Amino acid sequence: MRIVYSWLKEFLPDAPNPQRLEELLAGLGHETETIEHLSAPHPMVVFARVLSVEEIPGAEVRKLVLDAGREVQVISGAPNARVGMGVALALPGAVLPGGLEIGVRKIQGLESYGMALSAKELAVGEYAGGLMEFPAGALPPGTPLAEAWPDEQVIEIEITPNRADVLSVYGAARDLAALGMTLLHPDPRPRTSKIPLPFQVWIEDTHGCDRFTLSYARGIRNTPSPLAVQRRLYAAGMRPISLVVDATNYTMLELGNPIHAYDARFIGEGIRVRRARRGEKLVTLDGVERELNERDLLITVEQGGQNIPEGIAGVMGGSRGEVREDTTEVALEVAHFDPISIRRTSKRQGLKTEASYRFERGVDKDGQVRAALRFMELVQQWQGEGVEVAEERIDLNHTQPPRPIAFRPSQANRLIGSSFAKDEQLDALKRLGFQVAGDAEPYQVTPPSYRMDMDIEEDLIEEVARIIGYDKIPVTLPSFFPAPDNLGVDEPFQAKEQLKRVLVGLGFQEVVNYSWSSPEELAKYRAPAPTVALANPQASDRTHLRTAIYPGLLHNLKLNLSQGEQGPFLLFEIGNVFNQTETTRLGMLLAGEAVPGLWQKGLEGGFYALKGLLESAAAHLGSALRVERESFPHLHPGVSGAVYWNAQKVGSIGQLHPAIAAQAELPTCYLAELELPLPKAKTAFKDVAKYPASLRDLAVVVPEAVPYSEVERIIRANAGENLESLQIFDVYRGSPLEPGQKSMAFHLSFRHPERTLTDAETDAYMQRVITAVEEAGYAIRR
Repeated sequence: MRIVYSWLKEFLPDAPNPQRLEELLAGLGHETETIEHLSAPHPMVVFARVLSVEEIPGAEVRKLVLDAGREVQVISGAPNARVGMGVALALPGAVLPGGLEIGVRKIQGLESYGMALSAKELAVGEYAGGLMEFPAGALPPGTPLAEAWPDEQVIEIEITPNRADVLSVYGAARDLAALGMTLLHPDPRPRTSKIPLPFQVWIEDTHGCDRFTLSYARGIRNTPSPLAVQRRLYAAGMRPISLVVDATNYTMLELGNPIHAYDARFIGEGIRVRRARRGEKLVTLDGVERELNERDLLITVEQGGQNIPEGIAGVMGGSRGEVREDTTEVALEVAHFDPISIRRTSKRQGLKTEASYRFERGVDKDGQVRAALRFMELVQQWQGEGVEVAEERIDLNHTQPPRPIAFRPSQANRLIGSSFAKDEQLDALKRLGFQVAGDAEPYQVTPPSYRMDMDIEEDLIEEVARIIGYDKIPVTLPSFFPAPDNLGVDEPFQAKEQLKRVLVGLGFQEVVNYSWSSPEELAKYRAPAPTVALANPQASDRTHLRTAIYPGLLHNLKLNLSQGEQGPFLLFEIGNVFNQTETTRLGMLLAGEAVPGLWQKGLEGGFYALKGLLESAAAHLGSALRVERESFPHLHPGVSGAVYWNAQKVGSIGQLHPAIAAQAELPTCYLAELELPLPKAKTAFKDVAKYPASLRDLAVVVPEAVPYSEVERIIRANAGENLESLQIFDVYRGSPLEPGQKSMAFHLSFRHPERTLTDAETDAYMQRVITAVEEAGYAIRR
């Protein structure tokens, strides 16, 4: 929201300078993005009037003769140049904001004694498609434009979505006035006449449109708006168009109510507000023919027995009834539309306008008449004589008054952590325009119609803190007294945080993805089909709630690869998935040689690297993990398994299915996905060992197809109760082993809790192990 400082001063005459306003606005919760200084035009930029326009044969430019206190010839390619219009003329010696110095130039063999300027060339706007157009008698020709366009300052503030009431100059002034400044309320009073209204209004959908006013004026000359008005509109970020259109925009920026003016010649018998019908189309003001959806709210006109779409309510009008250069009669619509309906229509149609921006956040339900009167007053002021405004207006009002909210100052102090006096709190609310009733708690506080964000007591408490001042809240440490019903409530959170710390310690990076996906994306990655569709999706590929974590991780991998990242990649995400029920899962991804330095080469980026990292995480968390062969649709059928955590099945691990990787153009990668919370292990206190361990090594020769888990099972089953740890440290293939054979070497550690084991006892344990291995048909490598 761009607030022109001189405009704000019209409502807050004692407003401080913009730098101080920045501090005050921040205290009110409105962050200032920039304070922009708009310099007055160079003294050699003057007002001029076009006397003649002459085509130059074979050229795209034309010769203009201008009255700038004397006749001046310039060459210009502006398509809108015409006799009688007022323009901004940069005379030789002028320096434009971009640093361009104007001199006498020869164009198409003719001398050009200056430059007629567009808004972009004067750096007051972005439009460069034609000259700025001023009223012919705006200033005496040759007058420096700086006399009408002095220096100006613009405060650009960021407005949060809930504070639509501040999306106007008066709205910002109203909020600032609650800090103790004098506020001048708008009181527009156009001259009215008892002329009849030539139309009617019908509302078919009072939910989509609960208030609609239609006013009438005639005798209008739709000339350019005054210089000072154009300066303000440019400064506020809008391009001046014509007197009528500028009056609608000016009123909206000033008061916050979007309004729309129709050329009354095209209104027919009146306006009907209804939903679109199947197959209807409309050419909007931007010249685009739009297919209408049956949920779109329309403004239509009744004419000659036909009902004709005239505009998309609250978004954009149609080209048929737009105000033109020859418009002399205006029908003015100021309405209130349902914010949700406007937001959905705006999104469906791909139309974002200043009107829809305000309507979808909420517009004052009681500001329509004031906005209509202000428009009429401006048209009369800017044009002068001749404008007749109908005293009567149509006002169909189905709005509901704001409901009172119970408010307790004691509760406010408890939540804020303050000791603000009751009267101080109530006064803060009154200064914001709230009505307070009652002599004791709970007080009944009714918000003004423009505060659509007020629903519950906590909303009022936020206002109290905001207006009295966050800096007045004492700094104290919060007190926490555990109660029987909340002991351990943070345990799931702490378990999740501990799991994150362990994974980060193992080299993983956490990612956070949206919980939204689409049936097409889930099907591509062979995830379960979605069961929950979003009523109002953000995009066509985010229409459903996800059913698995790993598709998001694969998207992260693909995005990083597309940005030139080389990897390796170790990613994890903890988030919710939505199948028959909502559950929390851990998803993990490994791609590339993510675990360098392993004792066996070739495993740095494979299945066993991810499995080892998962085993390490389990060990850090005091848990046991094993993997058993099992197939999953999204994983390689020969490189996948089910994960058991403390003997309970919790998920899957394996290589991404090659068909999926090929279709998605992804490299070989490995995934794991586990249900949370993970089962806890039964733990008991165990004292630090007092006696030394007895160490032995053992090499077992087995066929290539025999897995490590088979040999581990035999060793653990026969090593006795004093086996403390078993660790594989080498796998050997080659001479003197037979082809198809491999040797797995293990470290075995034995320890007795109450004494030192003798060599004879340890040798006996080892002999039982060797016997069991040989009975299983395997050999001992000696």
